[in-house]
Amino acid sequence: MFITASAFNKSIELALRNPPDVEASITRIKHILNRLPEGTIYTSNHGTEVSFYTLINNHQKYLSKRSEALNTLARRKYLQTLLKILELTQSTKAKDIKQRQKMIDRLQNLIMAFERGNLDIAKIVLTSKQYKWYKGQFIRKHLDPKDAVTTSCGLNVRSKSERDIANANELLAVPFHYEEQALIYAHDFVMQLEEKLKRENKLRGPVYSFRGNGVHWNVPPELEWMNAPGSIWKGYYPPTGKITIYNDFKIMLADGEIIIWEHEGLMEDFVYRCNASERAAIIKYTETVSKGNLIETYERDVDTLEKRIDIIERHILPRLWF
Repeated sequence: MFITASAFNKSIELALRNPPDVEASITRIKHILNRLPEGTIYTSNHGTEVSFYTLINNHQKYLSKRSEALNTLARRKYLQTLLKILELTQSTKAKDIKQRQKMIDRLQNLIMAFERGNLDIAKIVLTSKQYKWYKGQFIRKHLDPKDAVTTSCGLNVRSKSERDIANANELLAVPFHYEEQALIYAHDFVMQLEEKLKRENKLRGPVYSFRGNGVHWNVPPELEWMNAPGSIWKGYYPPTGKITIYNDFKIMLADGEIIIWEHEGLMEDFVYRCNASERAAIIKYTETVSKGNLIETYERDVDTLEKRIDIIERHILPRLWF
């Protein structure tokens, strides 16, 4: 996936409609700015080409496209502009509302200038932790290209619905990992499951017992899939070892937290339904992500672009950029 100026500009406009804790975002951005080197970046247009320079002792110093200083100063300029927008967000004065829109336009023009200058937009708009994660290598679940559906950015996924979700994320510059491997300790899951059932007064005796050639889990009806034929949990006695799961979509937010988006597409299929339930429960009970950071969708939730964008706008964008 490649973050473009047009995709980012759509994304930031939606994100700024209802940003979350503005004061916390302002504090975080100020903290980052205080750690960045001083300096201001300027653009110079030569027809369709854009170059960049800074001022040192009132003399222009052109910045090489390979210079780390260029990316640093570009990020500083981006954050300074975003900070001014957020500082105007809570004002109801007409002049501040008008000024805020001007600053949003300035920010979007700035990002387009950076793209024309062949800068890496992702390196400018993502935090260093996000960028490292975004560019990092990870283990994916094997997918035979013959069985794949391809997204607009050339990523192979398993279904048309997952393609549509991926395309919506790409449309709004949301960086994600698809089917990234996660290793969960079975013992941790069982212990946390037992604690949760105790808190909810749903535990009736030992959480599991040995019956015949397998394990029987003493769980409430909503977790009965653990006893289904073919469930990975039938083979755990005692419950040790690691469980490998592959999250559909994983997204890192500006504060470093992770959102997992699980799409349950073939729920009419019994085996698929059991596997989907297992995956979601493992994520919840082992606290793989913080409360509220798990998105679960079904076919009816993502059958139009408007619905997909609405999910991204409500659950991801408010915490993706600031």
